[in-house]
Amino acid sequence: MKEIASWKEDYKQFEQLNAEVLAISVDHIHSHRVFAASMGTLPYPLLSDWHKQTVKDYNVFNEKGEVAVRSVFVVNKSGEITYLNTSFKADKREDYEAVFEELGKLAGQ
Repeated sequence: MKEIASWKEDYKQFEQLNAEVLAISVDHIHSHRVFAASMGTLPYPLLSDWHKQTVKDYNVFNEKGEVAVRSVFVVNKSGEITYLNTSFKADKREDYEAVFEELGKLAGQ
């Protein structure tokens, strides 16, 4: 998961913008533990949506493949989604920069 490594590398930028990262996938918690161990320490939680409820609630579940659609949400302190990308490309730096741009707006920068 390239984006997990990229968010880890960029984590200081999240801190500067007073933002928190939550990584969620439909993989089992045990596979997350193995994956997280292979990455070293992650500065943010890697959460399991094993029952697929969260991805269904956010409408990013691919029923056919039984997987989550790779997506990025920015949620403000009021719980409102202010940014959504359901075609996030882990190898496109512009996709990451768009997230930081939105976080900067929310932080008043």
